Amino acid sequence: MKSMVDLSHEFLKPVLHKQAICVDATLGQGKDTYFFLSQNVHKVYGFEIQRDVFESTKEQLDDQKTCFYNVGHEHMEEYIHEEVDAIIFNFGYFPHGDHGITTQSSSSVSAVRQALKLLKVKGRMALVMYPHESGQEEAKCMEEFLKTQTSIQVQKIQNLLVDHCPYLLLIEKRR
Repeated sequence: MKSMVDLSHEFLKPVLHKQAICVDATLGQGKDTYFFLSQNVHKVYGFEIQRDVFESTKEQLDDQKTCFYNVGHEHMEEYIHEEVDAIIFNFGYFPHGDHGITTQSSSSVSAVRQALKLLKVKGRMALVMYPHESGQEEAKCMEEFLKTQTSIQVQKIQNLLVDHCPYLLLIEKRR
């Protein structure tokens, strides 16, 4: 079976084109940014809060099509002033870094709220949720927030046989 990240990429692919504007809201090592660039998109915004991870990824993926920021994703409205075709979030912690530094419910919900405003009609967003011990509350808050939104469609994809494993929330903006 495919990973949740692979499934998220498949979901986002139909909205990626030469003029597409994309957001990698949790940059990490840049795997999602690399995916966007491999689809020959116009621009990728990336956000990463951990300075060392940010510097390393920026050095590896620095490209005229990228705009990277060493700030939390909850500040994206301050940096993005155009409509966006595709957005991806991988919540939780950086697997090869300090596991004590994790995304938080309040900033993550704020970031997704901003992302929904930036997303074009028919644009797509993928949220990869990691409901580990500290991520369970974040996942619950995110789902509660999304249930209040009337301008989107949301699908949840998860492994039925494994508790507390990563799962996907796939979003398409309707209006």
